[in-house]
Amino acid sequence: MEASVKITSVHLVVAIFTGYICSLISLQMIPGIGNNEILAGVLGIVILYLIGKLCDKLFGKQEGFSKWLWDGILPFAFVWFVVWTILVNYAPLIY
Repeated sequence: MEASVKITSVHLVVAIFTGYICSLISLQMIPGIGNNEILAGVLGIVILYLIGKLCDKLFGKQEGFSKWLWDGILPFAFVWFVVWTILVNYAPLIY
């Protein structure tokens, strides 16, 4: 498999988990944190940065920022926001 496909796959899987964690924070389901969307957003950005560094170590450096943008940042951000939004809006039905 090509390195860009692996990098995108890792970012997508982590984005799903990040969206779930951020929705738990937004819905006050983690004791001691409360309803804190800003903390959830910062957490998502930190996780994106850490996953980017991890993928650089695992699969080698990307050819430039544009490659990392299209293989990592945009897929992560899209899936993260979609999962977070769906879980927050449908929480009364799920939980």
